Amino acid sequence: MTPVVVVGAGLSGLVAAYRLQEGGAKVIVLESASRPGGRVQTESHGDYIVDTGPDALTAGYASYLKLVEDLGLADRLVDTSAVIGLVRGGRVIDIDPGKPLRLPFTPALSLPGKLRLLAGLVRLRKAIGDVDSYDMGRSAALDDPDVSAHDFALRHFGREVAEYLIDPMMRLTTGSGAHEASSVNVLGALGAWSGGLHSLRGGLATVTNELASRLDVRYGATVNRVDETESGVAVSYTDSSGTHDVNAGSCVIGAMYHRAVEMWPTLSTASPAFGDKLRNVKLISVSLGYRVPTKSRAYTILVPTVENREALLIFLQHNKSPDRAPRGHSLVTIYTDTAVTDRFLDYTDAQLETWAAGIVEGLCPELAGNRDLSVVTRWPYAGYLADPGFWRRNSALRDSLPTDGPVQMAGDLFGAGSMESAARWGENAARHILEGR
Repeated sequence: MTPVVVVGAGLSGLVAAYRLQEGGAKVIVLESASRPGGRVQTESHGDYIVDTGPDALTAGYASYLKLVEDLGLADRLVDTSAVIGLVRGGRVIDIDPGKPLRLPFTPALSLPGKLRLLAGLVRLRKAIGDVDSYDMGRSAALDDPDVSAHDFALRHFGREVAEYLIDPMMRLTTGSGAHEASSVNVLGALGAWSGGLHSLRGGLATVTNELASRLDVRYGATVNRVDETESGVAVSYTDSSGTHDVNAGSCVIGAMYHRAVEMWPTLSTASPAFGDKLRNVKLISVSLGYRVPTKSRAYTILVPTVENREALLIFLQHNKSPDRAPRGHSLVTIYTDTAVTDRFLDYTDAQLETWAAGIVEGLCPELAGNRDLSVVTRWPYAGYLADPGFWRRNSALRDSLPTDGPVQMAGDLFGAGSMESAARWGENAARHILEGR
């Protein structure tokens, strides 16, 4: 049987390979690293379990949650704290959606701000419902390249809501603040966070590790070239034993765009404007363990740019899943904003720990003097910035790639940079190939 080659053992590539194998195809997965998962990684440090890549998953992750069920991992799903923390005035304010009667009295927003928020949500309810949070390219017509998420939020919600709610939501979903994000991302974020949050016991890499265990994954294999041929595709790759060529019926590329265009130049000519204007998101995460609990019950702590330009957002991991930290301990992860990450990439781990601890312990003073863990992870390529006009360019690229071609793109490029979009586009690639076969 002519094989299908999948390039990349990240989540999207593994999903594509798994669905192809389910459909009867013989699949070979080529991965340059020594382990699966791509940006989905989990590390164990004593009794701490640290997700060093993607972190949150919502009830709207339909494809991802179906995958978890199909892999027999549904019993590992746990509900995550629905409480949201917001930094305002240098302190963390807990907002509990599960107690709606208290929401009108939260000090997170003033009364006029709350009224503007409510009026804006009513006015935009149809637009929010029409936008697929994990396939925002379908709403490309709404993406005005001259209107940022900040401009859009000012118009519909006013300055206070724009700065203290919409901006930190953009930081959470795009890697930088509302001035750098597309207006479509506002609609997508408001829709995505209307459901509950979940996590997986054992860490998010549980899914990618399970997928890889069921597939023929060849590690240390760096793909050099993917060429279309009369009978399918020719894939050239290099590993420790030399350079090899594989003739395949089709190929799925699950690599990030900057790597995909190197191995498959056709991608760069499909829609040149996309690659020319693409902006890379760079992030650093610092996870700190503490021997005492936090007072905040939030999992996600939103950090407005006006409060701190360097700290992108904070996750209280012990409120995400009880196995992330020993009982009575805390595990806190803080990220750098992509706008400042270049300056931080040259910092030592000790310098980054000092920076992170200063912010975390300033917001949660009960943690000071109790630190017992530090894990630093650098992501020079964490994704791509969905800036104004991104979704128009994204849609044009997608429309330029034939769905019946022998080479299919996976990855989270066409989604919102989430595990759900990665899973969806892996499934889409597999479906197109199986339909063609």
